[in-house]
Amino acid sequence: MKDTLRSIHPIELLAPAGNLAIGRAALHAGADAVYIGAERFGARTAAGNAMEDIATLVQEAHAFGARVYLTLNTLLFDSELAAAQRTAFEAYEAGVDALIVQDMAFTQMELPPIALHASTQTFNLTPERAAFLAAAGFSRLVVERGASLEQIKAIRAAIPEEVELEAFVHGAICVSYSGQCYLGHALCGRGGNRGACAQPCRAQYNLYNERGELLLRDRHLLSVRDLNLSDRLQEVIEAGVCSLKIEGRLKEESYVVNNTAHYHRRLQQLGVERASEGVVQFDFEPNPEKSFSRGFTTYFWTGRHRGVMAPEARSIGEATGSVERCEKNTLTLRLKPGIELHNGDGLCFIGSSGRLEGAQVNRVEGNRITLNKTVELPRGTELFRNADHSFRPTSQRHIDITVAFTPTEICATDSSGHSASVALRSDSERAANRELAARNIRNALIKSGGTIFHTTEVTLPTKGDLPFLPASELNGLRRTLLERLLTERLKAYQRPAPYHRPALFPSLPPGTATDFRANVSNEAAAAFYRSVGVAVEEAALEAQPHPVFEGREVMRTPYCLRREMGTCLREYPELRNEKLYLENNGTRLELVFHCGTCEMGVIYRGR
Repeated sequence: MKDTLRSIHPIELLAPAGNLAIGRAALHAGADAVYIGAERFGARTAAGNAMEDIATLVQEAHAFGARVYLTLNTLLFDSELAAAQRTAFEAYEAGVDALIVQDMAFTQMELPPIALHASTQTFNLTPERAAFLAAAGFSRLVVERGASLEQIKAIRAAIPEEVELEAFVHGAICVSYSGQCYLGHALCGRGGNRGACAQPCRAQYNLYNERGELLLRDRHLLSVRDLNLSDRLQEVIEAGVCSLKIEGRLKEESYVVNNTAHYHRRLQQLGVERASEGVVQFDFEPNPEKSFSRGFTTYFWTGRHRGVMAPEARSIGEATGSVERCEKNTLTLRLKPGIELHNGDGLCFIGSSGRLEGAQVNRVEGNRITLNKTVELPRGTELFRNADHSFRPTSQRHIDITVAFTPTEICATDSSGHSASVALRSDSERAANRELAARNIRNALIKSGGTIFHTTEVTLPTKGDLPFLPASELNGLRRTLLERLLTERLKAYQRPAPYHRPALFPSLPPGTATDFRANVSNEAAAAFYRSVGVAVEEAALEAQPHPVFEGREVMRTPYCLRREMGTCLREYPELRNEKLYLENNGTRLELVFHCGTCEMGVIYRGR
């Protein structure tokens, strides 16, 4: 491993698992850990799983030394605390390695011996907040998606070495600070803090000034591009992050496999020590542009800048080429190097309306294609492929082992030094043909199909007699041997250290919100805040029977629409008194610009 990339903790590639099949596929694509939701209390209500499936995934992950984390990262009501506690115990019994939580009620519960990770929903953006959560007993902090390189370095310096940092490196970005978005709840009663985000940030808005003049119409003004830190992984690791997270528990299997494989390969190229074991083999070329994205950005990793707004809420795909000639539904193209189109591919482009449009490829003849509809595209129009009909990413992962055969036993040893053996019958006949017997033994023991193992070598004594063993007996011995080796690997696996409630909780950092933004939705969470010396002024909006949104800040974000439009108030102070509003279906949102911290607030102004 490169000296510059030495880390206290092995590097973990953390992939999403919407279900058992996707979790399994992520492991085989190179994930060192996966995160998955149970049937309740996960921040993606559409990605719940039965505990039996989670237990199966745990067994398969632990066989590779990989981990499984359970997302219990919604706010809880008093009526749900007992069920959430039961889920925690069920997760522990299933072998889950840690719980990812948002609600501070978990710090007050009697829990099984299991680790607690502070979800990004706990708003981990400042060194003070990170130090507070670390002192509260969390063994890992998931940092805010909008955190910059310098902010992560500051967080790392503020917490003990043994506390791990997890950061998103790929996928959809929540434009609001996580856990601090109330826009969905205000607009339609569906918010992320309860796992039911309505994604109003992906909607179209009109932009008006205070005089009612329309500045922009039907634009995705709060929708940002997807994060891609592929080329920044060394910086991420050097900043002190040990878990590199891919977003996407609602994404399909091909998305997860493709992006996990891509980041696995990048980490291999960096030569870092990984948190799990196994050799991963792809039968495709990983390429994030072939999976869903709204276009990529490094967001504010190296500071604030323009160009992060997504052109569309839909997937754009990979740049394919440009139009040379258009005749109704037939196009002659100038394709980019390495691009080959196929029947059934989906293409998109900016049409005459200025909006993203799409068409399907019906026939391909070299650089000439026929679409499923008539289009009018001028020469030079850029084309993107957002559906590659031939792209079916699959991968396999295995543990290398060697097998040693002796006249009395067969022993298997894996690449980590775990071993198992099976004894031979003492009454076996001597093989009349030693060479034939040796060949049969090797042929039987080199096989490992249907297991996680790949036998790289079978050794036999070079001298002396060999027993005669029928193929059926050898196959049975091999199966028993590999089952025992798997058992040894699982026995040797160690879960992370469990959560330990501190004898004295730390004081809440000065300036921490104690109104609805504290997200206190139950008595246990209120007790936590009392233990840190704070009386919360107001319950979480989600816990209020009739919440009042008028005049409240329902979103705070490092994304600034003025900066994106090129009218940053630092550069154009004469615009400071001009108010801006977003409008969607009659609902108005006032934009407030906090130039001191370079943030934008969104205030709900009703209809």
